[in-house]
Amino acid sequence: MFYGASKNTFEKASLLRSNMTETEKILWEKLGNRTVFKVKFRRHPIGIFIVDFYCHELKLAIEIDGGIGI
Repeated sequence: MFYGASKNTFEKASLLRSNMTETEKILWEKLGNRTVFKVKFRRHPIGIFIVDFYCHELKLAIEIDGGIGI
């Protein structure tokens, strides 16, 4: 598992991907466009945490504060 994440954490990451907040959806539209940003972003488990967006190539984690999407 990635960075010590459990199967349960991966399942929660999947749930969060399918229930993004409006702010996360807007940012995902921009980050998911690889013609704009030449690197790949994803929702990424790290231990017991799930960062909103992570780029492995840049080792960059982006966390969006705000309301809860679930």
